[in-house]
This record gives sequence, structure tokens and C-alpha cells, in this order.
Amino acid sequence: MSNKQRATSPIHNAKLSRREVFTATAAAAAGAALPVAKMTAQTGRSGPGAIDVHQHYVDPAARATERWSLQEMLDLMGKNNIATVILSGNFPDLVYSGKPAASAQARRLNEYAAKLVSDHPKSFGFFATIPFPDADGSLKEIEYAFDTLKADGVGFLSTIGDKYPGNAAFRPPWEELNRRKAVMFLHPLVPSCCADLIPAGANSVERDFDTTRAVTNLLYSGTFSELPDIRYIINHSGACVPTLAGRIKDRVPGGRPRGSRTSTEGKTPKTPNGVFYELQKLYYEVAHAAYPFPLAAMMKLAAPSQYLFGTDYPAEDPASTLEELQEAKLPADIQRALYRENAERLFPRLKA
Repeated sequence: MSNKQRATSPIHNAKLSRREVFTATAAAAAGAALPVAKMTAQTGRSGPGAIDVHQHYVDPAARATERWSLQEMLDLMGKNNIATVILSGNFPDLVYSGKPAASAQARRLNEYAAKLVSDHPKSFGFFATIPFPDADGSLKEIEYAFDTLKADGVGFLSTIGDKYPGNAAFRPPWEELNRRKAVMFLHPLVPSCCADLIPAGANSVERDFDTTRAVTNLLYSGTFSELPDIRYIINHSGACVPTLAGRIKDRVPGGRPRGSRTSTEGKTPKTPNGVFYELQKLYYEVAHAAYPFPLAAMMKLAAPSQYLFGTDYPAEDPASTLEELQEAKLPADIQRALYRENAERLFPRLKA
């Protein structure tokens, strides 16, 4: 992956009134304010170790240029009371190039990740790397990843080549993943069109915009509604999706606009159950997006059953998420759901 595409965003230091923002939001999400779980000095939480659904391992071939080590990751997990990490790869360009070598690289990455899990079964799981857009290669790797390597799910990018994930080119592997009721983790990527729109665009806001484009594309294409058994995890508290959900609703065919001059009547409905229904089925992980405003928007859109914990290590310091979650002072039941219980439902083998 090029430097423009790699996640290297700095840790921000929000100083605004978090407590005021969350007083109403947390009560609305929980139904009532419950006692807050006892906090620990290092991690901001106590109780069973968290399940982190957003961390990356680094391709061994890229080690010379990337800062990452297995021992460093294990030490970080212990320091921050993280029991298990579901690993994603670092999404090298070749895997998604459609070239003959793509399948071989995906296989090598998946076998490396599976070896990490085999060596540390209680500490790790992994999302398989699939060589989209090669349909035949993708189907073969899905079969191998799930049936032989026992992958916990599949990772995919907001933009794959020059296409968004609802494109018809991806339908065969998506149908197979739907048949398997797979968990799919969406990770942002800045497409080549948008990397230089603004200074530092690739390292500031463009990833969030591309996540939002990808989710909207999955709505417009009918992928969410037509293949309803895939369980999606959306990165970074949903990026812009929670904030723009109402506007998206009024623009997606079948979205039932209210008071809008842009009618979707007469168009082929792609969201027969409504846009909010589809967006509220998604899971949202909070890595580097637990600041008051994105967290409040996510909690307003989705129920507590849909929240997941993530850190985006090594691109981000876990403190950028853990410290903000501590400041949020979420009710105890929401903390339990976010840090472990919802992930245990998605990945039953991890249940404590």
C-alpha cells in the first residue's frame, strides 16, 4: 500500500465538554443511567479483557519499512487489558490488482495470520484477505480461509481497485459470503481520485468519506438488502454514516424521502425495509472515533447491541480510543456490550 493510502493519522486531543455531550446520549441508549464500572488506571476499564476487532498485522515481507512486532502487540494487549485481537492484514496493493500473483499473496498472508492464531489461540483471530476482484480466485480463497484456516471473517476495503464493494463484479464472492453468514470488516482506503484533493487529505478526512461512500454504495446497489445474512463491521464509529444517515435515507431508492423535492418514487427499490433498517443492522467499531461527537452520533443511530471495540493499532495509539471511552463514562451495561459481549455474539468461540 502506498504512503498516501496508509493510515497514519495523528492522535487528536479533544478538550470539549465530553460529560455534557454524553449525559443525554448515554441515558437514551441505555434507557436509564446505570452505575459506571470501576476504572483502572492503565486502561480506563476493569473486568474481562476486551475484544479488539480492529488491529493490523504487518506482512512479513514489509517489515523493513513498517514498525510492528508480535511481542510489541502482545505487550500492548497486556498493558491495556485486551484479551483478544481479530487481526486484519495491511492490505497490500497487489492483492486487489486482479493480477495472477494476487491469489498467491492473499494465500501467503492468510496462512501467516492463521499461524499467529494457531500459536496464540486465545489471543488472536483473523479476518481473511481475499483477492478481489478476481471472482474465481476469491471464491477459492474464501473456501480455503474458512474451511481450512478457520478464519473469523473477511476484511475488505472501501474501494477495491477503482470500484466500490456493491459493484456487480464482486457479487459472486459476496453471495458466497452471504451463504456462509460471514462477518465482514470494512476498512477505509483513499481512492486515487481523492488523495490530493486537500493538503494531507489521505491522512485526515478522506478515509472517513470513502467509508461513507462504500456504505452508501452497498445501499444503492441493493447488496445490504439482497444479501442480508452478512454481518458487517463498519470502521471508526461509522465514519460519516451516522451523521448523514437521514440525508442518505432521502436519496437512496426506496428511502422514503420526507419533505424532499428529490423523489425516489418509481425507481427500483433497493432498500425495501428502509435505509435506517439496513444501517441499524450494521456493527460499528470505535477505533480512534470515541471522541464525544462521533460516539454520540453512532449511539443515536445504532442500538448498544451493535457497538464494538477497536484500536487500529499500529496506525493509532490505543490510548486515543481508551482514554476517550473513559472520559465518556458510559453506563456499565453499554461498556460490557462494547468491550466484549457483542463481539462474543459475532465470534462465539471467544466467549469467556
